[in-house]
Amino acid sequence: MATLTFYLRASSRIGCHAGTLCFRIIHARRVLSHSTNIRLYCREWDSTSRRIVLSDSSEERITYLNKAEQQQQNIEQSFAHIIHNLEESGRYRVEDIMGRYRLRLDSHWLYHFTGQQSHTLIASGRERTARAYRTAARGLIAFNAGRDLPLKHLNSCLIKDFENDMKHKGKTLNTISFYMRNLRAIYNKAIACKRIADTGQNPFSDVYTGVQKTRKRSLTMDQLKTLNDLDLSLGSGTTAGAKEGSSVRDQEIFRGLDAARRLFLFCFHARGMSFVDLAYLRKENIQGKRIRYYRKKTGGLIELKITPVMQEIIHSFSLQTRDSLYIFPILVSPHKPLRLQYESGLRLQNNRLKRLARLAGIHSAVSTHVSRHSWASAAKKENLPVIPVRSMPRR
Repeated sequence: MATLTFYLRASSRIGCHAGTLCFRIIHARRVLSHSTNIRLYCREWDSTSRRIVLSDSSEERITYLNKAEQQQQNIEQSFAHIIHNLEESGRYRVEDIMGRYRLRLDSHWLYHFTGQQSHTLIASGRERTARAYRTAARGLIAFNAGRDLPLKHLNSCLIKDFENDMKHKGKTLNTISFYMRNLRAIYNKAIACKRIADTGQNPFSDVYTGVQKTRKRSLTMDQLKTLNDLDLSLGSGTTAGAKEGSSVRDQEIFRGLDAARRLFLFCFHARGMSFVDLAYLRKENIQGKRIRYYRKKTGGLIELKITPVMQEIIHSFSLQTRDSLYIFPILVSPHKPLRLQYESGLRLQNNRLKRLARLAGIHSAVSTHVSRHSWASAAKKENLPVIPVRSMPRR
């Protein structure tokens, strides 16, 4: 059984100076020591009972000693809890005890607490939320001159200054809201985990945490036709295409652009299918002449007819996906997490779409979302139902 012992390390300075309260952990004949931030004079420490003594001092000093006494008790309770859990799990070393204690200390700081929460979220399959937490925490730490800060320092003044700094740098309201909402979630979790006390105050009450409606971007039918007719064939000799004699790298680039265009047009013809649904679309989702799949965002069941254009695009990727469960070559590695592959594919697709837009002379921004909004706009003009043929909640 491990034991915890407190002792006072006297100051090495000449004169009457406060020493440092330390403790040592002993287990299996191994000893580890650790210093606290408590400073005591010799008269304020009883070496027999190993307790803090409330000496005849000023009121300010007595207040400090009361807080120090509470901190000593908190340390004892923390170690009792840690040792109890390790005893139940079996054999352990003194380094395991101290490691868990240091982890508890670190968890009172924004960076380390956010890291702990991120690991928990990832374990439950919520990678995007974990990444959002880390991004928000890094943003606030960068504002704090790159220094980590205690969770208890998250107050309304700091948060408001952070918001003003983002406004000064030209961040949009939705970007500001992203940081504030995630920092608020971290702050609330810290209270729930008792890393900080609930003072009843809300540091985020005076900053923007809403969602500003953005203008939906879509392409006209003429722009879609221009994109569709853009010549990207090898050796075409056109300005847009890969000219004869071009390097292997150039040829690869234009083959990638052609693949991006086909994926974009498939999403459009598939009644505005989102890119995440496209990426996860499996061959088993094709049933005869129809595609049936559950939307990642809503869980609703979508059923739609495969048009000749869609079938041609599917066939164009058949060699690349011959040994794959998926229809399109986005989730291609069996050794990498699917979520990371999707996000990498999304970034690559959006970068390629930007280049395609420039080559086609389209001056508005083009991204994966544009195919969805373009189909919705076209359907509205033609008085077509915007909801796919069949949409029902997942059972």
